[in-house]
Amino acid sequence: MLKNLATRRKKNKISTKSKKMATKNPKNEKKQISDKKLESRTRDLLLGDALGEFIAYLRSPWRIFWTNFLAGVCRGLGILVGMTVVIAFLVWILTKLVDFPLIGQYFLEIKNLLESFAPDANYR
Repeated sequence: MLKNLATRRKKNKISTKSKKMATKNPKNEKKQISDKKLESRTRDLLLGDALGEFIAYLRSPWRIFWTNFLAGVCRGLGILVGMTVVIAFLVWILTKLVDFPLIGQYFLEIKNLLESFAPDANYR
């Protein structure tokens, strides 16, 4: 424990010396000013309105429920639209592959299977 205390004192002496040296250099002064601005902005963000709004959000179960509900609906619609585009693209590629000589007949069977499924499910 005494060793830790001694090393802390040495570090403090070194840091105060470097601070004195840093104030002599104008570049370091600008850096210190920008560091102070960054520190004050960070403090304002953490202790400002954002933290208060977040705490108010956490204290309101209906607001949490409503936000999560809307997020789920948006995710579901995104998946629906995305899968529609992907499946339409795959079917388009499948229709292009029917014309290949050796494997075209297999793709033609798959295409006919997909086309026969549409009237059975009333998709038109």
